[in-house]
Amino acid sequence: MPIAAITTVTHTAVTVGAATTVAKAANADRKWLLMVNDSDETIFVKLGAAAVADEGIRLNAAGGSLELVGGSLYVGAVNAICASGGKVLLVTEAV
Repeated sequence: MPIAAITTVTHTAVTVGAATTVAKAANADRKWLLMVNDSDETIFVKLGAAAVADEGIRLNAAGGSLELVGGSLYVGAVNAICASGGKVLLVTEAV
């Protein structure tokens, strides 16, 4: 089965809170997702569930990243959390 072409790329800067924050809503058309921690604090990410500190996927400060791509790409909601709140997570999604 051929891979569908990417037609739109969206770049956003999400302010992650000290409580679970939606970093990217579910999108059935998602073909690629990249998240980069652009802050001085660790951010934790969870797929399809509320984010909790010290659980899920750890994105280290100053450039820790998560890339979702491929045939079994996750298209559900992605949530994030950090200790103090107000930290920036750069999100790029392609559909």
